[in-house]
Amino acid sequence: MSKEERGVQFDCSARFYPIIASKKSQSLYHIALKLDGAVDKETLRRAVEDVLEKFPTFATKLRRGYAWYSLVPNDAPVPIVDFDGKILKPLDKDSTGGYLFRMSVRDDEIHIDFFHGLADGAGSLGFVLAVIKRMRTLEGKTMPDDGVVGADFIPSDEESEDAFLRYYKPIKFKDADLKGMAGKTPFRLHGTLTEDYVATQYAADGAELLQAARAAGASVTAYVAAIAASCLEKLADNKKPLAIMIPINLRSVFPSRTQRNFVLFARIVIEQGKCKCLADYVAEAKRQLKEGTDKDRLEKELSTTVKGMTLPVMNALPLWLKRFGAFVGRLFMRSRQSIIISNLGRVTAAPEYGIEKLIYNLNVSKNNVQNLAITSFGGETVFSFTSAIKEDDLKRSFKETLEGEGVKLRRL
Repeated sequence: MSKEERGVQFDCSARFYPIIASKKSQSLYHIALKLDGAVDKETLRRAVEDVLEKFPTFATKLRRGYAWYSLVPNDAPVPIVDFDGKILKPLDKDSTGGYLFRMSVRDDEIHIDFFHGLADGAGSLGFVLAVIKRMRTLEGKTMPDDGVVGADFIPSDEESEDAFLRYYKPIKFKDADLKGMAGKTPFRLHGTLTEDYVATQYAADGAELLQAARAAGASVTAYVAAIAASCLEKLADNKKPLAIMIPINLRSVFPSRTQRNFVLFARIVIEQGKCKCLADYVAEAKRQLKEGTDKDRLEKELSTTVKGMTLPVMNALPLWLKRFGAFVGRLFMRSRQSIIISNLGRVTAAPEYGIEKLIYNLNVSKNNVQNLAITSFGGETVFSFTSAIKEDDLKRSFKETLEGEGVKLRRL
């Protein structure tokens, strides 16, 4: 059997994503672009198919094996469908051609839903920008040599590597901190479940937000986490701790050009009643985020992740048994966070790209009903809430608190 026939295994952090997925609940995230003019579907399709040659792990489809799912090459045409206003809908073959992303268009907007098992936000963002660059080239524009993948790019093994395996340091199973990675059961928001997910965006002046964070003595991520924690405590109907999960892009700590997942989580846990004012929340979030991004801690957690996924028993257990275990888990397990806050960071693109807005949305579920994504582009920072419930108490409290700190928010 050839390497292509065997397929590529999901990276160590993502091997369970297709196992825990169902037809209605998949681990997705959404990237949306507003451009400076209407999008031609055929030009976009050509651009996507050209760029897939540079992103081999994106040019794949799911295949079921004995113990795991794997990624195998997919040469089907890429569908470009009409965007119906609903984000994070489960992927289906009709709208994706079997690819693990869905590309949709509405007027001057491009919307992409990605399966998280394929790549993290940073990896997918590189793909998205490469597609826009190629689309503009096909339109006859001269694009800058700016580091975004272009026509001359030749993929190397590093772009497709499982960087978890590259940086893994052998660890004994007894030293793996599996319990610490899971954490205690926290306070969780609840409300009236909606049929479709609701996306709510607020825009802030990036410089104004940065000034407020610096005045508080924290990074933007820690500052926003502190505000979210203070809002969550106001809404809490029990005394369980508040737990905020923050994805950490490991490429900033362990250099890699991988286009796949290379993320771990920092967990900020705040006991209710401990913080008396916003400054207390900021201090606690800042301290725990610093601890959570310590290189030694990340290295141990990385090795724990790899160790857990590469145990002989994991390769011996048949896929059907893993899926059954996941099904039972969904019935009884509860979310280990109050909210996920993902800061995609500052995104830049030359004027030739014609990008006016870039928005990022995280997935939610009935157990984790609201999450927050942050994107900074063109001097503007967008806070994008995804919600699975009708109630908007957290969003309103977040807006009021941030505006009380002198950061004006505009509803998009």
